[in-house]
Amino acid sequence: MDARPHVKPVVAMLIAAAVWSGCEASEAGEPGSNPVARDPNCPETRRLEPPLAGVTDEEQTLEYWLVRAESYGPLDAPLLDPDDVRRHNLALSEPVDGEPLGQSDLRAPPDSEALAGQVRERLAYMRDRLENGTLVDGSGDVLSTDAQAAFAEPASLTLAPEYRVAEELVALRCGPHPSGLYKTPVDEDFDRNRCSTIRPGEVVQLLAPPEDGVALARTPYTLGWVSTDELAPLTDDEAVAKLGLESRALTRRDFLTEAFSFLGSPYGWGGKDGGYDCSRFLLEVFGRFGLGLPRHSARQALAGTFSIDVSEVSDPAEKKLILEAAARRGVTLLQFPGHIMLYLGTNDEGVPMAIHALSEFLTRCDDGQLETVNRIDRVAVSDLTLGEGSSRNDLLSRITRVTVFGAGPGPALKADAEIRPAAPVTRPEGACRDSQAYAIFRSPSRPNEGQPLRVVATSGRSPGAAALVLFDPEGDRVETPQHRLDGPPHSRYVEVASPTPGRWTAVLADGDRELACHRFMVARNPPRAVPRTPDAPAWSTTRAWSPSVENFYAAFIEQLFRDPLDEDATWARLQEVVGDPERNLLYDYRLPGEDARLSLKPDCADLPYFLRAYFAWKLGLPFTYRTCTRGGRETPPTCEPIVFSNLDPVEAATDVGAFRKFSRMMGGVVHSSSPRTLPEDENTDFYPVRLRRTALRPGTVFADPYGHVLVVARWKPQGVTDYGVLIGADAQPDGTVGRRRFWRGSFLFTPETELVGAGFKGWRPVVFDPDTQALTLSTNDELGSVGARAWSRRQYDGTADDFYSAVEGIINPRPLDPAGMQRSLVDALAESVERRLNSVDNGEAFMKEQGYATIDMPRGRSLFLTSGPWEDYSTPSRDMRLLISIDAVTGFPDQVAAHPARFGVDPEEAEATAAEVRSVLATELADRSFVYTRSNGTPFTLTLADLIARAEALEVAYNPNDCAEVRWGAKEGTEEYAPCERRAPDAQSQRMLQYRDWFRERKRPQ
Repeated sequence: MDARPHVKPVVAMLIAAAVWSGCEASEAGEPGSNPVARDPNCPETRRLEPPLAGVTDEEQTLEYWLVRAESYGPLDAPLLDPDDVRRHNLALSEPVDGEPLGQSDLRAPPDSEALAGQVRERLAYMRDRLENGTLVDGSGDVLSTDAQAAFAEPASLTLAPEYRVAEELVALRCGPHPSGLYKTPVDEDFDRNRCSTIRPGEVVQLLAPPEDGVALARTPYTLGWVSTDELAPLTDDEAVAKLGLESRALTRRDFLTEAFSFLGSPYGWGGKDGGYDCSRFLLEVFGRFGLGLPRHSARQALAGTFSIDVSEVSDPAEKKLILEAAARRGVTLLQFPGHIMLYLGTNDEGVPMAIHALSEFLTRCDDGQLETVNRIDRVAVSDLTLGEGSSRNDLLSRITRVTVFGAGPGPALKADAEIRPAAPVTRPEGACRDSQAYAIFRSPSRPNEGQPLRVVATSGRSPGAAALVLFDPEGDRVETPQHRLDGPPHSRYVEVASPTPGRWTAVLADGDRELACHRFMVARNPPRAVPRTPDAPAWSTTRAWSPSVENFYAAFIEQLFRDPLDEDATWARLQEVVGDPERNLLYDYRLPGEDARLSLKPDCADLPYFLRAYFAWKLGLPFTYRTCTRGGRETPPTCEPIVFSNLDPVEAATDVGAFRKFSRMMGGVVHSSSPRTLPEDENTDFYPVRLRRTALRPGTVFADPYGHVLVVARWKPQGVTDYGVLIGADAQPDGTVGRRRFWRGSFLFTPETELVGAGFKGWRPVVFDPDTQALTLSTNDELGSVGARAWSRRQYDGTADDFYSAVEGIINPRPLDPAGMQRSLVDALAESVERRLNSVDNGEAFMKEQGYATIDMPRGRSLFLTSGPWEDYSTPSRDMRLLISIDAVTGFPDQVAAHPARFGVDPEEAEATAAEVRSVLATELADRSFVYTRSNGTPFTLTLADLIARAEALEVAYNPNDCAEVRWGAKEGTEEYAPCERRAPDAQSQRMLQYRDWFRERKRPQ
């Protein structure tokens, strides 16, 4: 769905009545609130002068922070150019639930219904607090009944807009009362009826006729009541001229320069006496770049390029990593209820710091009971430990939202980023085009009113806040949810259940920043099948592989397998996946009903070929495959130069029948060694790719050294409270399709390339010449060494540890804490066990079905590579991976102790941290359990700790001729083992003992 949820306006944020004293005064610890006798060293209130504790004189200078900011990016490179600023303002001026996220455009006619709703909420909020005595007048008295009557909900709101201009400081009141309102005890510095202060020269729009000299009014940034005696008349033309914001490029250098020009400026709640509270300070700084922020901190935190809710992040180290990742994307604001700050970055000691307008903070006295209110009352630099140990806690711990103005979130922050809405998009009137960088595809190929319409936009570059928008034949925008995929690449799609016949327009745009446009016709009737000739090819080539088509392929694969990670997504055959119209972006793409007539059931080696061929068939793309040897103990796999392709004639009555026949023939040729050719070999279907997120996109193939093949299916980005995951899809010999996460236990790898080329592989591009009808495949030199599709042997340059570290660093750009990493490994182990459960159950069902007749057991290394029932129902490869998984899980604490820097751990704390991780491991293994079915049909529960204790027994537990109890390592003579009445023949058991060293050493024979 859309990455940014609608944000319901909150009355408390509108009237600036939040809980912290930095921007809005605190509700606890104010002067006079503690009657207990105090030590002279613990005064109720203390006034401080900068620099604050923990801040050096140098850290209060612009020059210091300009040097520090260079680590985040070039100081003079625009984070937002003037056009970006203009679009940003337009996007935030669009109403959400009746109110803009940014500033209101006073030049546009006011929305009376939305304003009436805001007024009702505001008055109800104020009235409630007046009636219960929470708010009092300057003398500490409850307002009279007559005075409270002004806060009654008006029967109607009659708008009569009129422009005025402030000639001096003018209080904008939260409610229709001319004087201040306070909490008890009264502190005149914190007038709760002052929502803001209008400064000289600012335009005010009176919304309704004044009553007793007070009128409902608004400025671009907030709504309230003003005394009309303090405002001068202004013509419409004069107002329009004043209201135009002049955009200016936002750079790190210029923004810091403007922010530090306010250093030392006096604090003023609601702008009292011309001072600055936290949100007014930022409003002024951003205003110098033409960026129109709302007035109050909670809404400012939603007004960035993107923002992230970090309220659930309790670990200070993790929160600091998020702050640093955000700072690399642009100007960063830090907010918690009632306060907002500009993040400066870390000082030389790595301490995070900010500049902000603040009034006060608390410190706890030596007695551990009383606290002192420390008054600052100015714009100052502080570190984020301010308030540490007090009842309000330190600033870093209290941050609930991080907001960025600049680039998009990137991989490190993408998962939880709430992107600003797109600026309003209008239907293009001129030429309509897309490109290889940004492209739009439609499905079905010939849209018609009888089939659902799906439009997909893909891009190799980030589209930012751009939205995919549809316009119907009448030119009206069709409101559709934005379904965003995780990528890479950047993809999204929209759907219309019953499109109206006529000419449609799809555009990917952010306001007038049009990235791609596509016009197409929707017909009344669906297309009909065209008769095939006997010598027709499997399918004709009508389109070429290109970067945009490859992007579409990645989106197609991701959507097929886009299930929640906590769900056990397994399918009996591939047809269940591609036959699901919710998953399949190309469902019935060529003709209605075609996918229901397919029957796709590939094994693990076939899966990548079937997926790629299916996509090529749908879009009319060239596709090839070839015969390859399996390789041996002394020879690597090699492939024949003869290429089979979609151009080969296939005798079939229908296109669906032709593809079915083509896929069956292909399944009989390709095998698990086809992707395991050596890196430099060019006579191949696959080639090794770079270890880059953009290269390891969905659809990329992974070949392990021993014959298992996976397809990269999805990247789940790293979140603020959880880890990232790379998901692969694989098939089993019995046709079962499932998902598995990347880790040592599932993506087996070796950098050795004498006999095998394991690792991540891309499809070698196929080029079709329409003139000669010839197909050619790109050479390694033609693939080059840069770009998303480049050839690279980087995977093989280091050790296996280097490979796994590199990929894990791509999956989780921010370091994971060791305990979190340990939990993720246990998650992966539990997933492997679930996969094995399914395999053992399938084997038991087969044995029962065929009367428990003994299955022949292959000899030697054929144990892992054969055909027939042994391949379908034994689990030697799966058990080898399970044993490797167990090693990875149980050995992780030792890795933390041996390589603390890899996990962000101080070497002096390595052993203590490893001990904590061992404790987490023991708890997780004991808490995770699974249930297998014994021979008599009864369930039996094992914990993961139980399973790990049986690792030795699992070295000889892969034979389907053995009972289920033996398959799960039950010890003979135990109650668990009692139902077992079936064992493998003695000859097979003896050979299993001979082969045991392979499993004990975790190394399959070549």
